Amino acid sequence: MNFIMLPMWIFSGVFFSSSNFPGAVQPFIKLLPLTALNDALRANMLEGASFAAVSPQILVILVWGVVTFFAALKLFRWR
Repeated sequence: MNFIMLPMWIFSGVFFSSSNFPGAVQPFIKLLPLTALNDALRANMLEGASFAAVSPQILVILVWGVVTFFAALKLFRWR
C-alpha cells in the first residue's frame, strides 16, 4: 500500500505544490487520481468552480475507478 500511496502523496500536491517538479513528469503527475481530486477540490472551494469546470478532473478519477475495478475483477477471485 505504501508503495502506491507514498509517491501519490509526494507528487500530487497534498503537502506541497506539484508544480515544483520538472516539466517532464508533469503529464504523469496530472494523471494521478489524488492530483485530480486535489485540483478539483481546490478549484471548487477556493475559486467556486462549477461541476462543468472540474469535469476533466472528475474524468480522471472515473477512469481510474473503472480501470481499477475491472483489474480487481480480473485479478482477485474467491476460491
